[in-house]
Amino acid sequence: MPHNIELSDATFERLKKLAEPLVDTTETVIVKLLDTQEAGGSTRANGVGKPAQSAHPQARDFSAASPPSLTHTKVLVLKLNGAPLRDLTWNGLLAEAIKLAKAEVRTQDELGRLVTVPFVTGRKETEGFHFIEGIGLSVQGQDANAAWRASYHIARQLGIAIEAEFVWRAKDGAVFPGLTGRLSA
Repeated sequence: MPHNIELSDATFERLKKLAEPLVDTTETVIVKLLDTQEAGGSTRANGVGKPAQSAHPQARDFSAASPPSLTHTKVLVLKLNGAPLRDLTWNGLLAEAIKLAKAEVRTQDELGRLVTVPFVTGRKETEGFHFIEGIGLSVQGQDANAAWRASYHIARQLGIAIEAEFVWRAKDGAVFPGLTGRLSA
């Protein structure tokens, strides 16, 4: 016998992020979540299996294209093009992505299409800009969400892998306090 359940708008939006468009229903998403939980695994945003080798196997996977708010997160692992990064900050990821972008393009216009955050040629260290050694650019610092979006955009345009594992701090405004999350594409 079918049962009717009520979901808050917020819960329904979270379920939609796990659904494969034009394929899944609310029930099929819930069944996938239950199957995965019972199997002791984690669900990727598109409902497909576990990612390969995680530093934090308990991490929950989120859509790299549309993650939940990353405000109040602490970065645990960052990889770009398969290489682990030393600077475990969202802006550190962005700086490394910009270095890769700069190495791939020939013109400032091409770079402007890849880098979606404010940047200038040369050293500028006012108004939130930080100089990136080795490439002669200064980039304006971003919050976690904007830094991820800009880094993800560069990675997609260059066709390289990008991964982040992080934990939400136990603070007001954190969407999943204490939860470890993972983004990968």
